[in-house]
Amino acid sequence: MNLSNFPFLLALIPFTAAHFVLQVPTSLGFNDINEVEAPCGGFDITSRGTVTDWPIAGYPIGVVSTHPNALWQIRAALLEKPDEFVDLLPYIRQDGMGNFCLRTVPGYADWIGKDAVLQVVQTAVDGMLYQCAAIRFVEGAAAAVPGNCRNGSRIVASVDPDYTGTATLPTQTSNSPPDTTSKSSGANRSVNPLLLGF
Repeated sequence: MNLSNFPFLLALIPFTAAHFVLQVPTSLGFNDINEVEAPCGGFDITSRGTVTDWPIAGYPIGVVSTHPNALWQIRAALLEKPDEFVDLLPYIRQDGMGNFCLRTVPGYADWIGKDAVLQVVQTAVDGMLYQCAAIRFVEGAAAAVPGNCRNGSRIVASVDPDYTGTATLPTQTSNSPPDTTSKSSGANRSVNPLLLGF
């Protein structure tokens, strides 16, 4: 047996067990073991090491998932109230493993100039997994989609038909954060292909 490749193979072990990795925007950090810890996979929700400017018109979210089926929650909380998360999109169902990109996830006009934390939650066969990113909501057009935010050829995504929250797709007419006491009417269930990048 050739042992010269052994250190390289050991280095790959964390990636073979990974649940999902947030690639866009820059995450607060990644620890596969702690990814089950809410709200940010074991990382400090108030960390501001790398802050991404998030135009309210939209910013992309790119992940790599090792689960063939998952439900995604895309949420944000203002740093002044880090335990009050609000859905930015309806829940998204993803089928197929690999790269998954939401091309433009909008913010709320009332949040311009405010520091926040983005929370990406994946629910899969092994439970709920969490990663976060430090963001600041800003004015402006939707951000360009970087090359590392793409959809694998076998990825299929749709809005979860059982979603009962208040978020709408980027065609929303209101820029105010949703009223978390009301329920979705069930309208606007189809996914905008531009949002998913297909």
